[in-house]
Amino acid sequence: MKKTIKCEKTIHEGYKEWERAKEAGSEIPQLFGKYHYFYSSKNGEISLIELKNYFKQGDDFWEIYSLKGNLFEDTERFPTKKQAEKRIEELL
Repeated sequence: MKKTIKCEKTIHEGYKEWERAKEAGSEIPQLFGKYHYFYSSKNGEISLIELKNYFKQGDDFWEIYSLKGNLFEDTERFPTKKQAEKRIEELL
């Protein structure tokens, strides 16, 4: 039986704040990717975001967090969105 996983894509609130600050002349670094993804199934809900230059070494990470269903503890980070989505599919 195939799982039904839904995905909702929104603009990340941290990204919106960064854009407003940039328009106001601030030179703060971008910390979040533009989009915030919410994956859900009957088993729970998982948030996925991109962290920009997370360790200040030029590396971006994709982070997942269990919003509903206690699917895993804390957060998990991945070097690519594809790897994060593979883990989400396993969990949901």
